Amino acid sequence: MDSLRSYLSEYAAGRHSREEMIATVAAWPLQERDLDPAHTLPDHQDNTTDVLAAAVLNGQLTEEDYREILRQRAN
Repeated sequence: MDSLRSYLSEYAAGRHSREEMIATVAAWPLQERDLDPAHTLPDHQDNTTDVLAAAVLNGQLTEEDYREILRQRAN
């Protein structure tokens, strides 16, 4: 799978365990946000930290999930 947004949707639908999701997302090759003036929202990119933040706001991830992903990415 090459879309973090799609993977998180699958997780929210119950297709992946929390442990699997955290390990997968922590290892995901994130991209830098493309600051394209034609796109005022980062919805044209599927693999940025903005996608993670949006998943928290949309209820796909908890704050705890988000913090654990960031903790594992830092290690």
